[in-house]
Amino acid sequence: MLLLPFGGLTLALVFAFTGNVSNVDASMTRLETTEAQASANGLSLAHAMEQPISLVVQDGQKLVDNPLRYDYERAHFAFQALEGTNAIGTGLEMITFLVIPLLFFVYGCGVAAGDVRRRILKDRVVMQGASWYVVAKAATVVAVSLAAVLIAATLSLAAAPVLRAAFLHSVDRSFPYPVTTVAVGSPAVQIAFSASTAIMFGLLGLFVGLVARSMLIPSLAAGGLLMVAPFAGPYDPRNILTAAGQGVFNYWGGFSPRPPFPVEVEVGLAFMAGGLVFVALVSVLIWSRMTKFV
Repeated sequence: MLLLPFGGLTLALVFAFTGNVSNVDASMTRLETTEAQASANGLSLAHAMEQPISLVVQDGQKLVDNPLRYDYERAHFAFQALEGTNAIGTGLEMITFLVIPLLFFVYGCGVAAGDVRRRILKDRVVMQGASWYVVAKAATVVAVSLAAVLIAATLSLAAAPVLRAAFLHSVDRSFPYPVTTVAVGSPAVQIAFSASTAIMFGLLGLFVGLVARSMLIPSLAAGGLLMVAPFAGPYDPRNILTAAGQGVFNYWGGFSPRPPFPVEVEVGLAFMAGGLVFVALVSVLIWSRMTKFV
């Protein structure tokens, strides 16, 4: 089970950075095409960058009144996604919302059900005591979640220059005009956000697994709820995470999460924490009354 979070995140990073490299190529190609079309109409990039830009989403389509500047900025952001510490956010942003919740829920279930499957639950509880047994399991989930995210962030930082040298060496594009950004995500905050998400879903899986004593049914149910079912509303945990993530990640790497419902992020996060505590208390209470002679 220990290899599941580390291997899963490593594989997810491969897909994330593959998508980013494709995003850079596509953004550069689109900019060159738009620039050629604008030049044919007598519009230079310098002139376009002096003009304001407005973006309107209508019927699911983006309507831009200054496409040359828009494509220039998109290409600039795509290229910057692999620059320096920006690579950390590029690696974490997709896996935080698409991979981490289900991956760590399954891992937490596995940690809880492992002793039952190996028929050593009674021995572990007798040696450690019921309370310390649960605390040790929870500490394991927290430690592995934090370590896995830190390793994923480190791999992202190390992989970015290698990918640029291997796949984007032919991209020779200067960006002479500065692009104004509202804020650039802090790598430390991004890591903390991803780690917190992993810990929360890992603990949720642990407490569900203690009662279910199985990985299969809880994991299938979680997969359906997390990956298939649409957002249930503003206070759906996935929606709360997506809303909170807007202030954490830049989304320069090409990944774009589902637009969230309006929600009070602080209240939503408090509800999530309270829900986890409630599940933990109920699960431990039920587990403490279940037989350990398995």
